[in-house]
Parts: sequence; structure tokens; C-alpha cells
Amino acid sequence: MAGAMSAARSAAAAAAAGCLSSQKRTTDVSVKERGVTGAGSHGVVFCMRDDGSSTSPQTLTLISRQRSCGGHGQGKLFFHGGQRLVADRAAPASGHVARSRRTGVRAEASVAPSPVPSSAAAVGTKKAKISIVMGDNLNDGMLGSARIVVVGDGKVIADGPRAPARPEQTGSTSEPDGFDLGFGLWKKGSTTSVIIDDLPKNVNPTVVLLYNGSTNGKWFVKKVEIETEAYTSDGGGDNGKLKTYVFPCFSFVPTGDKPRILFQGSSQLPWQTPPRLYQLYREAALDQQFSVYKFEEYNDLSKPADLEDRNSPNFRPRLRPYPKRQATMVAGTNVGIPRDDDFDLSKLYDFITGAAKAQAQALLADPVQMTSNRPWRSANGLISGLFEGVGALRKPAVLKDGLDWKSDKEFGRQTLAGLNPMEITLLKELPAGFAVSDGDLGGALPAGLTLAEAVRTNRVFIIDYSILEAIRPTVNAQAAAAKQQKYLYAPRCLLFRDNNGDVIPIAIQLEADGKVYTSAKDTGVGKWQWTLAKAYVASADSSVHQVARHFLQTHAVCEVYLIATRRRLSELHPMFKLLIPHFRFTMSINYRARTSLINAGGIIENLFSGGSLSMAASAEAFKTWKFEDQALPNNLEKRGVADVNVLPYYPYRDVGTLIWNAMHKYVLTYLKIYYGETEASRELIINDKELVAWWTDVKFGNSKFEFSFSGVEEWPKLETVEDLAFICTTIIWTASAQHAAVNFGQYDYYAFAPNHPAATRRPMPETVDEKTFMEIMPLPRDQVTAIAVVDLLSTYSDDEEYLGRTDQTAYGWLIDPAARKAYEQFCNDLDYVEKEVEAYNELNKKKGRLPYKYLFPRTNRNDKDNSSDTPNGTEGIPNSVSI
Repeated sequence: MAGAMSAARSAAAAAAAGCLSSQKRTTDVSVKERGVTGAGSHGVVFCMRDDGSSTSPQTLTLISRQRSCGGHGQGKLFFHGGQRLVADRAAPASGHVARSRRTGVRAEASVAPSPVPSSAAAVGTKKAKISIVMGDNLNDGMLGSARIVVVGDGKVIADGPRAPARPEQTGSTSEPDGFDLGFGLWKKGSTTSVIIDDLPKNVNPTVVLLYNGSTNGKWFVKKVEIETEAYTSDGGGDNGKLKTYVFPCFSFVPTGDKPRILFQGSSQLPWQTPPRLYQLYREAALDQQFSVYKFEEYNDLSKPADLEDRNSPNFRPRLRPYPKRQATMVAGTNVGIPRDDDFDLSKLYDFITGAAKAQAQALLADPVQMTSNRPWRSANGLISGLFEGVGALRKPAVLKDGLDWKSDKEFGRQTLAGLNPMEITLLKELPAGFAVSDGDLGGALPAGLTLAEAVRTNRVFIIDYSILEAIRPTVNAQAAAAKQQKYLYAPRCLLFRDNNGDVIPIAIQLEADGKVYTSAKDTGVGKWQWTLAKAYVASADSSVHQVARHFLQTHAVCEVYLIATRRRLSELHPMFKLLIPHFRFTMSINYRARTSLINAGGIIENLFSGGSLSMAASAEAFKTWKFEDQALPNNLEKRGVADVNVLPYYPYRDVGTLIWNAMHKYVLTYLKIYYGETEASRELIINDKELVAWWTDVKFGNSKFEFSFSGVEEWPKLETVEDLAFICTTIIWTASAQHAAVNFGQYDYYAFAPNHPAATRRPMPETVDEKTFMEIMPLPRDQVTAIAVVDLLSTYSDDEEYLGRTDQTAYGWLIDPAARKAYEQFCNDLDYVEKEVEAYNELNKKKGRLPYKYLFPRTNRNDKDNSSDTPNGTEGIPNSVSI
């Protein structure tokens, strides 16, 4: 198939530009003509009408309703147009006789109602089995009626043909549009099948208009399948052969007169859709999406969101620069987010009950300490109070497997394999103002090796949080004025690669031009000052991790990709099918974050050292954000850590590269099915107006400027299929693997505050013992809240969708055999990655290193009921940013 498509592509590309000119949006085509206003406005082809004739070859056709979901409505017969036969039997006899003599006619589409050709009846009809597959979640079914319109391929008749015809075209405007599929309970997790006998023979199902006749507006349809005979005008080829036409949906069908427009699943670039069908349906569906999905700035972080009093402590200015979000305000009213991108009830249930459960359990774990809210006097006291004994909280990974959370080796391991492996950077020269001598380091370096020589031989690295200097003075001044016990540093930490390939911290500077702390300088019992210096680094990492590496670089940017995809790419477009599974619930979780997590007085401000300027730090980080740097290979090169000879042990890189390579191979193979090889792809990409508009939206949504993107911003070129594969792989990587790497380790390392505190309460004292150390950690109630939050954020929902599953949405969107084959090979490649990761973890386990699980592909992709756990409580790599 791919070869045939490729062979035809050269000629197709030559014609593409000309074809596109006929598809340009025209202002003289009304919204009604485009088919977006409801019943009777979608243009064309089969209806029932009373003409008084008793000699028509076509008699009344009935729908025989067959359900696989449990017998609701079985055996009931319906007229087209929603009139039940049992109701007609109670009507006057004359009315029943007149209704039973209706005839089926065919009509060609037109913008305005037109006479029905007298030769239409000669086309004839055929049976069709229509199957509707509902979603599996709590609110995916519906009680009510459904109707459907089936549109042909537009090859012979420009408008389809359409079955049934528009009611106003034949004067039957009193009856609803479409074939009546009956009234009943459309159960979640079921398939409902209906057989119709009067689909015109010349209709090869290509577009479906599905109507929801219920009142609750929550009917989630996975797909529609129509099984019927294929038709060719010359009677050759597949003419008369039984064929199944699949229409992926994976969305809610709205109630009322506006239908859900579905397209037969074979992907088409814009120029491949017949012009009239493009205008009536493909463009019409995009018009609907364009009217719903709008960009807006982050201007709703105040409390309340529309607060205008700049002097209020709950006012937060709009974030600039920052990625844009979905607009939720219409005429001053908060309308929330589009239904298709909101949590389903199952996900919302997980979100609510998970938070409540974690809070309740934590509060019960150590009631005495919670009541007093006084600091624990020792780290062991905290451990025994919260994580041991009856009613204890789940013990995090850092407290298991004999790990020593205080050790320099464990600090270094977490830098490479913990909750934020994104900071470590190869050091080329000592930072200005970082005054440290070889003597200060004591025995941190091997005998005879100087710090300068270690830097020259690529053995010294840095983790640098000086970005926090932009907010540090204000944050600390605000905390002091409000008598809050919270203090923010902007530290820099040097790490050395030892002879075993591990990295260990050797020097820490907490603020610009400040004192440098080393292990050798701390002569106290237990080295608690050095431990506290590392805790300040970890606390700064908490602030940067949450608002920059986590929220900004995965959540926020992925919402831009989602909006651009919804606005600009038709569901017929291969790019839509490739990308949309990777944005499931992203908009919903971001919306909830803006109302409780990152807003004024929210969890981030209350728990983390950045306080009210936490999101200002996120905006500061965005100033240096570049799309190309989000690609794993580019990011590793930029930080100087791509070479295994420089950094032998780096699980995020080692495992991540296996995932990236499998992902890029799949994406490139998939895109070549539709765009061809490098040179052939150039013209198709340049002339793909949906793709060009999508890329423009991506750049605008992530622009540093308010109203447009500037030429001074650096973006990768988009000219060839390889360029497009790099862009798409970067997006998919960000939404799936990158988010998994920075999200699902949070409980393992945040839950025990001394290991990775969300905040610190005071500046560094002159002397530090264990009691002083514990007093600088967050208070018990704040720790409990942090535990509840990170427990929720690190939990996989029961309906999560993962990379490499053939029973979930990503595979369901793919109908073309070549596309399915490419995805199946991707699944096989992930199986190979699993084996490689298992071997990698086993090797490092022998060296005392915890297995790296956050990028481990899920092994049970064909068994959705398998809920097996890995040692760290992980389940694999979710497709999207959904928590």
C-alpha cells in the first residue's frame, strides 16, 4: 500500500497546488451551506417523502434494530425521521395508509433546495449494518435517541451523495434529519448495531453526521462502523463486495441540532479530499473547532481569577512571556474547557478521592505531631512517625533498599535518576564568583588530581539554580514582612565523577558571591551543615522542577500543541491521528492546576520556597526556552552529557535514548506513508495548508510575544518529511516520556522532606546539628500536605493510556494498513527496549543503584485488566500529560 501511495505521489504533488486553490475559504459560502447549523443544513441525498404514488418500486423501509448491549429496544421497528411504528398504529387509518406509501428518492446536493431528479430511483438501495461503539467510562453512555446521516465519497456526485437527503430539499421539514437509530439505553462499554435496508447503492460511506437526541449531552462514542456493499460506477473492482467502513470518533456527541461530523478512517491530506466534501464537511468541522479553541494568556492566576485590584495580595499579573492557554472566558462568563478535553468521571473520581485518601491517611499517621505542628527532633523520628507502624504512609523509594539518603553518592544518583534529571551540565570552567580551592575540597578528589585538571578532563559538572536570583530578594522580603518562616536560596552545586562512574557533590554556593560549603569544611558530628547545604540545593530544585521542568516544559507547552491540533488539523489528516492521543486530558489537568495548584494562594505558593513569585520564576525560565532544546538528543548535547565516556551512568539519557529512537523511527515511518521520501515530501508539505496553519499556531502559542511570533525567535525549519518527523517526535516525547521522567518520581523523593524539601524555613546557621536541621525543614502539617499532593501527582489512573498499546486510542485512530503496521512495529520495538532496560537495571543493581523505572515501557499492553506494579509503583509511560 505504501508503495502504491508513493508511486502516485509525484503526479499528485504536481496537482496539489492547483487543487488547493479550489479549497480556499470563501466568504460567500454561508455557514448553513458548510453544514454546521443543524438539521436540514448539511446537504443531501436520501429521504422519505409522501407523493401519493402506489406504483413506486420502493415501499416503506423499516429499520430493524439489533443490540449487542443487552436487549434494550430489541425487535422494535422505526420509520426514518424518528416516528415509531407503534405510534402510527394508534393513528387514524388514513394517516397510516398515507405514511406506508412513502417512497425513497435520491437527490443531488446543492446549496439551496432543488428539484429531485426523476431518475434517482433507478440507483437502487442496499442493506447496511451500522454499529456504534461506546466508551468504557462511567459517563460514556446515554439514554435517548440517535440519528445518522451517511455521505458518499464524492467521486461521481460532488456532494456525496448524501443519505438521507436534506429534509428541506424534499419538503419534509417536519421530520428530523437522518436515519433514526431508535430510542434506548446506549450503554457504556457496549456496541449497538442497527440494520437499515435503504442506503442508496451509490453511497460508499465516507462522512457520517451523528446526532445525539438525549438531554444530558454526554454520549462518548469510540467509533462508528458501517458494513455494506462497495459501489463503483462502472460495476468493476470491488463493486458489490461487502466492506466495513470505520469512522473513529473518540469524543462526545453533542445534543441538539449540531451533529458530530465523523470521517472514514483512511487518512487524507487536504488536497486529497474532493473539493465539495472538503468544503461541506472537512472545512465545516474545522470551522466548528476553530470557533471553540482559542488562545489566551495566563491571566487567570489571581484569586478570584478576574481580580483587578493590583494592590490585593491575591492579585497575580499575567505571565509574560509564557505559553498561551485555552480561553475559558466568553463575554465575562467562565465556560470552562471543551467537553472532549475534560476529565471523564473516572479520572475526576481518581483526582478527588485520591487527594482525600492521601490527606486522611497522612493526618492519622502521627496525630500527636500533627496536633502540635512542632518539628520532629530527628530524621528517624519523622520516619517512625509517618512511614512505620500501624496506619503508616507508603514508604518512598529513598527510604527503601538500604539507601542512605544523607550520603553524597545518593545525592548524586538522584541528580541523574531522580525526580529532576534535567539540571546536570558539564562544566567547562568555574563560574564567576565561585571561590573554591583544592584545599577546600579535602579528599573529595583522588590524590594528585586538582580541580582545574578535573574540569579540563570533563569530570566536573554543575547544577545551577541561579535563575531563582531574579525572584529571591522579593520572596525573602515578602516572607519576612508577613512573618512567614520560609527562605529561598539560588544555589550552585559542583559534582565530580569518580572512578566508579558515580557523581558526588563536592562544593555548594547558596547565593551569588556567597560562601562555598564543602564536606571537608564541615567538622561537626554527622556533618549536618553539609547535609543542610545539600537540602537547600534540593529545595531550590523543588521550585525549579515544579514550575519550570514540570509545568512549563511539559504541561503548558503541550496545551499549545493540543489547541493548534484541534484548531488546524482535520480528523482526516494523518498528523491529527498521530498527535491527538498524546494530549488526552492535558487541558483538563492544566485548567485544574490554574484553579488550585499554581494560582494565588494555591498549593505551589503555600508549600514551595518561591511563594507568590513561583510562577514568575516559571516565566523567567521560559525566556530561554527553545523548541529544539526539548528534543532529547539536542538537550543532552546542549548540556554536554550525551557522551557515555563523559558520564557513564545517566539513566535518564541511557533509557530515554532507547525510547526516543523507537519513537522517532515510528514517526518517520508513519509520515513517509503520506508525504513520501525527502525530495517528494517538500512540495506536499509546503502545499499542505492545514499543516502550515498548525505549525504557525504552534509557534504563535509558544511565542515570547503577545500577538504574533517573531522572526528573531529560533524555530526548526519545516520543509521535508525528516523535519516534520523531528518536530512530531519532539512533541510526542514531551507529552509522554519527558513528562513521565519528571512527574512519576515525585513521591519517591519528595515524600521524605529531609531528602528533598519543598521549602526551607530559615537561612543557613553558623552551626548545625540534627535538631537544627529538622527545624529548618517544613513543619509537619506542610509536609503532610506535600505528601498528599505528590502522592496524587505520582499515581496512575485506572483508565490511563500508555505508549505501545494496541487496545487504546493511539491505535484506534489508525485505519490505514500501513499506518497500523508502523505502529505495531513500534510496539515490538518497545518490547525490545523493555528487555534492554531490564538488563541495564540488573547491571546497575549490582553496583548498589536503584532500578530506573520512570521510562520503563509497560509490558502488559494487550491486557488492560493487568494492574501489576513495579517496585517503585510505576506503570509505564502514559501517552499524555494527564496528571
